[in-house]
Amino acid sequence: MKVRSVTILRSAAAVTAGALALFFPNEAAASAVNSIDVCLGTIIPSMFAFMAITTYILSSGVYRVIFRPVLWLARKIVKADDRILSVFLLSLFGGYPIGVKLLKEIIAENKNSPEAVNCCRDSSMFCYCISPTFALIMLGNGVFGSTGAGAVIYISNVLACIITSAAVSRSCKLKAGQVGTSVNGGIVDAVNSASRALFTVCTVIVAFNTLIACLGAFAALFGITFPPLFAGALEISNLLKLREPSVNLIPIVSAIASAGGICVLLQCTAVVKGAFPVKRFIIARIPCAALSALISWILLQFFDISVSVSTLSSEYTYTFSANKVIVLILIAMCIIIFHKSDKILKKV
Repeated sequence: MKVRSVTILRSAAAVTAGALALFFPNEAAASAVNSIDVCLGTIIPSMFAFMAITTYILSSGVYRVIFRPVLWLARKIVKADDRILSVFLLSLFGGYPIGVKLLKEIIAENKNSPEAVNCCRDSSMFCYCISPTFALIMLGNGVFGSTGAGAVIYISNVLACIITSAAVSRSCKLKAGQVGTSVNGGIVDAVNSASRALFTVCTVIVAFNTLIACLGAFAALFGITFPPLFAGALEISNLLKLREPSVNLIPIVSAIASAGGICVLLQCTAVVKGAFPVKRFIIARIPCAALSALISWILLQFFDISVSVSTLSSEYTYTFSANKVIVLILIAMCIIIFHKSDKILKKV
């Protein structure tokens, strides 16, 4: 039987990840514990309620009432129906996975109709934005010691999304289809849907950060360290490790925040679960990041932002004694997660 080259590469990647975890058990285990703590202490508390509420707002039709005062203006900017506009508005406040998750719900409501799939595929290009909380607190105060810097980052990200939405909606037909019997009409269904999505997000965070920790430990053997900006492009929370912030770095951080980082893109891909192709969603991150960097640079010409080294802790410290059994379980979990991701990416 002929073995495809892609299968060989996947097998090599799995073996490499397993070998790294075995060679660096303390780093792998500590990173897993750190990531779980971040999920329990930050990701779940900040996202669960909003994810459940936004799912209910869309599936129950409440969005028709909530967004009525602003939909008239949104329609002038984005040529789309009210459900897509509602997802867009919710994504501007909810954070990275909210938009693609709600688009997936629309596809389910329309029973995977080709029109709905194409509409959500194109809408995913702009229904993706950093949350104001993360921008103001984690990046603004956490990286630059300045809420004003966080505000510039958030505003630039939002404006980049708006510009992208205006362009995409004038070249693509963004009609989500008729509203049928909702698959997630009740609050209990919305809570269950949010729970499943957050479990996916958290497991991807743990697996990805564990792999990055092992790669970092391996690179350190050769005297190589990942610069904070590079590490932030892999996983955005690594930006907190910036020790010498400056105003000139704000456009770069804005671009990274607009893209979200590789880990966030993997989270969104896992949440979508093949409901629609994500190739356009991923490609759109490049012009959106460039737009965000440009807009933030322009804003800085009009606003005097002062930055300082933040006192916010940049990382968690654990006293952890790893054993081989824990590491083997961790390896198995990583392989299972990335095996699922491979199946999803086949549909990209």
